[in-house]
Amino acid sequence: MDILSINDLLDALEEHGPEKVIKATRKKPISSFALRSLYSEYADNDEYLLFLAQYPLLPSELAQSIAADLKPKQVAIATALASNPRSPAQSLGLLAAHPSASVRIAVASNPNVSPKECQTLAQDEAPFVRAAIAQNPSLPTYLQFILATDAEPAVKIALAERENLDGDVAHRLSRDPSALVKAALLRNKYLDPELFQMWADSDDEILQAILLRRADKFPASVRNSLRYSPHPSVRFPALDSSPLSLPEMLWLAESDTIEDRVYLAQKPDLPAAIQRILAQDTATKVRRYLAASANLQQDIAERIATSHDLQACIALAKNPQASPELLNELCLHPDPQVATLVAYRDDLGAHHWDLLINHRSDNTVAEHIAFQAIDYPHVEAAVAERFAASPNPSLRAFAAAALSLSPNTLAHLSHDICEKVRESVASNPNVPEPQLRELCYDENQDIANAAEKTIAQRLQAANTPSGAKTFEKPTTATRQGGARKTILKNILSFFKE
Repeated sequence: MDILSINDLLDALEEHGPEKVIKATRKKPISSFALRSLYSEYADNDEYLLFLAQYPLLPSELAQSIAADLKPKQVAIATALASNPRSPAQSLGLLAAHPSASVRIAVASNPNVSPKECQTLAQDEAPFVRAAIAQNPSLPTYLQFILATDAEPAVKIALAERENLDGDVAHRLSRDPSALVKAALLRNKYLDPELFQMWADSDDEILQAILLRRADKFPASVRNSLRYSPHPSVRFPALDSSPLSLPEMLWLAESDTIEDRVYLAQKPDLPAAIQRILAQDTATKVRRYLAASANLQQDIAERIATSHDLQACIALAKNPQASPELLNELCLHPDPQVATLVAYRDDLGAHHWDLLINHRSDNTVAEHIAFQAIDYPHVEAAVAERFAASPNPSLRAFAAAALSLSPNTLAHLSHDICEKVRESVASNPNVPEPQLRELCYDENQDIANAAEKTIAQRLQAANTPSGAKTFEKPTTATRQGGARKTILKNILSFFKE
């Protein structure tokens, strides 16, 4: 497109519009004569003025004339002229005082702005004007220091993103109270790497936290500094980024800060030496987390189990990796809280049930076992008699199933007010005959059915040759899994009674 006269220009603008004309004349510029003629003849036409203000090859003297003659209401034209890279410093100087902030922002973004206008705009009342000049590549260094003290974070954020940000200004911004300013600063890839190391070695939690989020962008020395941060919010995530070394473990184990020792106690695969240090920690919380470790050394676990460290023993009782030998110790722990937790485990053997039921002087653990409907008929006689006298109906029902319970006690329990107790009596193969016959007529059909079943088993045993296998109560190992499923039924029966 060749435009040599004003008529050519007018025809092109009418046919194609300003945007297409500008695009089509990039390689073949419009004649300066045509541009000047358009302004001299149509200075009152805002559409043509906007075209001239936007034209990238506008002659400097023409830009100066347009800027000088603009009215305050012609904001769009002023903004376009202020954004034009061919606008001279004189024109930008006039536009820097424009009443519209959008015009002043455009001036502040123009790289042709003079140092004088930079200083004026750096003190502009509008924060976004100051933010725009803060990013201008023509901004003198001394103004960076002024803008670094600006009250508005938006201005300092813009300054922090400069490619040629002064090192001293960067240090000043790193101490800014705004986390957004610090975040913008740490995104600046043009800063001296030594600054990042200095910030990693500082006590500034916000700076270190932002560094941590971009740790993969920094050298190993920066990441190592973050691992020794005085702030747990930084230190622990940094330590989690790679396996702990033995010196780091020792440093944490001997730290005066309890959070460090608790953090370490929760780590898997701790060496035995570190575990022994933590096992003697003065803080209960540390010992408790250690006891819950899946990789706890056997000798340390046994030491905890035989101690009076209640919280650690509780954690040990809930540890899914506790060995059968360790559970033996916990079954006899003097505090019933520990033994009760053991009683709710799914990995107990007959010996554990024997310890929990027959070798404890309290009824607390047995009550929980009875509540779970665990079938264990091998209760010792004296223990069964004690359970039978309990006010807890679940424990009386549990005792009524014991093979060692005396006939007199069974006869007494056959009249128990609790239906679950009478049902347990009716299922006991040692219940006296008169009481068994009586239970056959119990108003509860389940009890009557249980009594009739026991009578049938007795008749069958009586007619069985002496060499044949006699009736025997199923053992715990074969009944435990199914019995746990009856807990809900027992609860409902208990509240019904």
